[in-house]
Amino acid sequence: MAGSNRYFNGRSWQLFMLAGVIYTLTPPVELIDRQNDTQIFGIVTDGLTGEPLESVNVYLTYTTFGDATDSNGLYSFTTNLSGQFELVYSPVGYDAKRYVVLLGGSENEIRMDVEMVKHSLTLDEIEVEADNSEWLQNYELFEQEFLGQTPNSAAAEIKNRWVLNFERTDTNELIAFAEDPIQISNRALGYELTADLNEFTWDLRNRSGFYRVKVWFEEKEPSGEEEYQMWQRNRAQVYRGSFRHFLKSLYDDQLFRNRFEIVWQDTDQRARIQQLSEEEMRDALELRNLDLDLISQGVKGFILRESVDVLIGGRSIRSDTRNRARLIPMKDDHIFFVTPDGNLADLMSLATAGHWSVMRMADMVPIDYRP
Repeated sequence: MAGSNRYFNGRSWQLFMLAGVIYTLTPPVELIDRQNDTQIFGIVTDGLTGEPLESVNVYLTYTTFGDATDSNGLYSFTTNLSGQFELVYSPVGYDAKRYVVLLGGSENEIRMDVEMVKHSLTLDEIEVEADNSEWLQNYELFEQEFLGQTPNSAAAEIKNRWVLNFERTDTNELIAFAEDPIQISNRALGYELTADLNEFTWDLRNRSGFYRVKVWFEEKEPSGEEEYQMWQRNRAQVYRGSFRHFLKSLYDDQLFRNRFEIVWQDTDQRARIQQLSEEEMRDALELRNLDLDLISQGVKGFILRESVDVLIGGRSIRSDTRNRARLIPMKDDHIFFVTPDGNLADLMSLATAGHWSVMRMADMVPIDYRP
């Protein structure tokens, strides 16, 4: 994907990493209604002293499911999600921890007791750096690329920008660090976001780059019915044409109706994604060590033998101005699994580039959002 062509420019892509494995910003996990929910609970303590830690955010990334530890370090929440997820422990002043959990199997309880390690860099050291004009200039550039430059981003605000620090490389790349979670208020979509920034590198010459981030969504309380309805409209608009909307349309065999067209990369020639048979599904799930119950829950399997582009939106008679995204298979067998609500059941099976990869924090809805 390096290099340029008429559709994708330089490093204008975003791939994100979990434990050394590449995955996409759009959270590749699943929401399925089940009779038995899963309870996730435990205690969080200081790894050195053993003392319980209060106000540690514990959440399933890119969802609204999570909790903050109480004064005894205890947390507990229940979810109806099913599939492979990343469980994040995000305290202020400590290094975040992440674990991959598989939900929706026979177990309806998951206990996780976690010990945290303090940062080696203190908040005071960061604040010293923040008190200068160079930091403010870097922050403005970071804010534009991190939140985006859309109408929704104008209504989004980083509430604790002092946790950020920046470096400029000799090649004019902006590198951002956040020792503690970034708190974002999105008044356009009605969410409070907790964002754990793992990496941010942006080339200021061609305005392209990448970042890795984990996010917890919390619903804001609307001031009234008018604001609530505005949030619903804005969320629906963000969802339309998104990666998850595409997966849902693929699952329902409604790509054409929902204005998606699959083509070979860098062309306008139609391509297709083949659905697996039930026997092929079973073999593939066993190889991935995923629960075979996913079949009975309606999960479908697809094979993508090479990268393809997806054209998004309606085509006018005079010109084709549709957005173009790219799907990239990340597994050796080129297989991915889609759930009934339009998410990936395997956390690391696909990556995206192009239109979907440039969606910023201000234009995101959680995966448990229902249109």
